[in-house]
Order: sequence, then C-alpha cells, then structure tokens
Amino acid sequence: MSDPRLFEAAARWCKDPLTFVQKNYPWGEGELSRFDGPDIWQADVLGCIRDNLSRTVPLKIAVAGGVGPGKSTLASWVIDWAISTCTDTRIVITANTGSQLSSKTLPEVFKWHRMSLFNSWFEAGS
Repeated sequence: MSDPRLFEAAARWCKDPLTFVQKNYPWGEGELSRFDGPDIWQADVLGCIRDNLSRTVPLKIAVAGGVGPGKSTLASWVIDWAISTCTDTRIVITANTGSQLSSKTLPEVFKWHRMSLFNSWFEAGS
C-alpha cells in the first residue's frame, strides 16, 4: 500500500506542476547535489502551465533551444507530474527521429521517474 501522504501530495499538486517539480525530486542530493530546482526558464514554463490549465482549451507551448538547455528534462517533469497527479492520464511522446526518442528523450523520462517520490506507482522502462 502506498503512503497516504503521497495521495495527499498528488491531490495538492494536480494543478501545480511547478510545485510538483520543486517538491518531488531530491534537489541538493545524490545526482542532483549541484541543483536546487528547475532553471528559471523551466520554472516559467511550469508556472505558465499551472496558470493556464483548462479542461476546454488546449495549452500549446513551444520551447526552442540548442543541445543541453533542459528541454527533455522539462518534458520529463511534465510527464511525471501528469501521470502522478491526474487520473487516467495518457501521454504520447514524440521526437524528430526514432533514434532521438530512444537515445535522448526516453532515458531522460526514465531518469526523472526513478528519482520521483511517486516512482513506486508506475513501472517505467530502463
């Protein structure tokens, strides 16, 4: 049986991906020892999602950047937030190529899922 505090946290964070990211991962510890939370631009995007959630109007956000700014990380957080806090969530993950999906995007999703407080709720690939 899962810790009831996780259910309470999921309910509190279901409309707040920014707080989910700030509280869900072990910032300052282990492989996150050099980090205290999301970058400013990532926090801005997560705040935009929080502030513009709607059941009737799709939210469309585009993020452009070169290699390494944290786009896949941001996508991984949003995926982890959605599956952990929203009932019956379905997510489609795409990339420009199958190689990019299997070598870049999915490993990042799995990495953040592994560090999530909710990792016992779902089985992810490796």
